Amino acid sequence: MGFKEYYRAFPTYTKIESKEYKGRVETLGPILIKYMNKNRGKVLDLACGVGGFSFFLEDLGFDVVGLDNNPEMIEAAKRYAEKRSSKVNFVVGDAKNLPFENNSFDYVIFIDSIFHFTPSELNQVFKEVKRVIKPEGRFLIYFTDLRELLPNLKERLVIGEKYWVNRITTDTSERIATIEFKSEDDEFRVEFNIWGKTGVELLAKLYFTKEAEEKVGGYSYLIVYNPK
Repeated sequence: MGFKEYYRAFPTYTKIESKEYKGRVETLGPILIKYMNKNRGKVLDLACGVGGFSFFLEDLGFDVVGLDNNPEMIEAAKRYAEKRSSKVNFVVGDAKNLPFENNSFDYVIFIDSIFHFTPSELNQVFKEVKRVIKPEGRFLIYFTDLRELLPNLKERLVIGEKYWVNRITTDTSERIATIEFKSEDDEFRVEFNIWGKTGVELLAKLYFTKEAEEKVGGYSYLIVYNPK
């Protein structure tokens, strides 16, 4: 049970050249840029994975650092960077204890990753983001509201090219959802921390003020914050 199988199964998050990954960047990239200064600046791509959004921003002139706690993801990002002659600095690190000085970044982007974190962990992530971002900087977070999505995520729903949702269960506190994915060849289960938009906003309110919000698709949101 874990995300290793999940990321292996779905190229949406691990294969930059795939149509699924390209589709994510093409959809979300222009929305990010609406809230990022045309004069560019230094960006932390937090939980960057294999670096697709890091490269997107670098191509537009931003100075980018990508951080992820998964060494395999960072190694893959570095291989992509070598092929592209990219100067993005990819770092293995913990989002809850960022290895950067105070006020280091003009922007922090945090895309599709909150379901990895419990409430206490996400609180520490937000606290660290506030520390490393400049006083006039912006924190852009993109996430899917699982409290909205899960009641509408039907079993037998096909995900990707070969897997379907075989079963969905939640714990008694409704804080963790276990989704079982199945194909003709194999099956695996993944635990997701259940975050809704209200919960994210309440936690973020401790450290940031909201500047803007956009709904993306049926259940996802991009929220732009300024540090308090």
